[in-house]
Amino acid sequence: MQQSKIRQNSFLLLLVVFGLFIASQLLGFLSGFLGALTLYFFLRKPQDFLEKRYRLSKVKSTLLLLLGSFLLIVVPAGLIIGEVTARLAEVVSHSQEVLQSINAFITQQEQRFGFEILTAENLKQASAYVTAAATSTVGVIANSFATVAVMYLVLYFMLINRRAMEAWFYAYLPLEDNHVALIGKELNALVVSNAAGIPATAFVQAILAVICYAILGVDDLLFWFCATAIAAIIPLVGASIAYMPLAVLQYTSGHTTQAWVILVFGLVVLGTVDNLVRLYIQNKWGDAHPLITIFGVIMGVNIFGFMGLIFGPILISLFILLVKIYMREFHVGGLAYPDDSEAKA
Repeated sequence: MQQSKIRQNSFLLLLVVFGLFIASQLLGFLSGFLGALTLYFFLRKPQDFLEKRYRLSKVKSTLLLLLGSFLLIVVPAGLIIGEVTARLAEVVSHSQEVLQSINAFITQQEQRFGFEILTAENLKQASAYVTAAATSTVGVIANSFATVAVMYLVLYFMLINRRAMEAWFYAYLPLEDNHVALIGKELNALVVSNAAGIPATAFVQAILAVICYAILGVDDLLFWFCATAIAAIIPLVGASIAYMPLAVLQYTSGHTTQAWVILVFGLVVLGTVDNLVRLYIQNKWGDAHPLITIFGVIMGVNIFGFMGLIFGPILISLFILLVKIYMREFHVGGLAYPDDSEAKA
């Protein structure tokens, strides 16, 4: 018996080491896997509807959903990102001219207020930082093509084998079936709330911002719409990455009133929309506490990159859920938990 236990533990250790080695080699495709998982939660019910209502085969329903998601999600996102990428490339090629203009503005303000804001050394460091950041961003966007390819490849097999995959989790996860179903339900709600809440919030902010810009007579509205939409996705700083540079550009161009209006509108209106819309969607669909969202985003971005915006809060929420399930399954602390009927996906 003891010998059998040693052999079992040794084999388990071998499996863990082997699995960690494989995972480390596939780490570069993590965003693609997470993207596939996100779309899977959105598409599993539409696939079931197509198969039952229109009697489509698995292959036909899967291909139709993949094409639809590509046209409705990837293509618009690609156009928005492409517009901003083109400008970033322009910034890289003309970074010195841009920094000289900024330096002239800062020098003017130094003379006006009588103290030094930016030294020559700081300007040199800023130049290197802007060039490196813009180049890095362009490189990340270029890598996104590989991420999209991996995402749709994985998503295809997930949808084709949907029932078998979900049955596997019920069979092999070391939990009662109702707890596995509860995890699936909670995970679905969290993914939907984050994956829908973040783009929806960014889109609302971009629409409101471009209306303000149009009223003020700002040129190149398409670019500023795209820039605001992308910036609004970034946690903590959000749309300020777009409207603050625009306010500075308006100020340096002599449009002082427009600059202050943009700044106040961004801080008050866009900031309020960011908090209200994001928290409303996430509380309605995922019932996530604001602190879970904030700390989850900070942690997730460090681990997963862009996809961490979605999966950071999910990890924390899932951990809390697993703690509750553990306490109920093993009768720790007498913790009350939802009825089994609530766990049905």
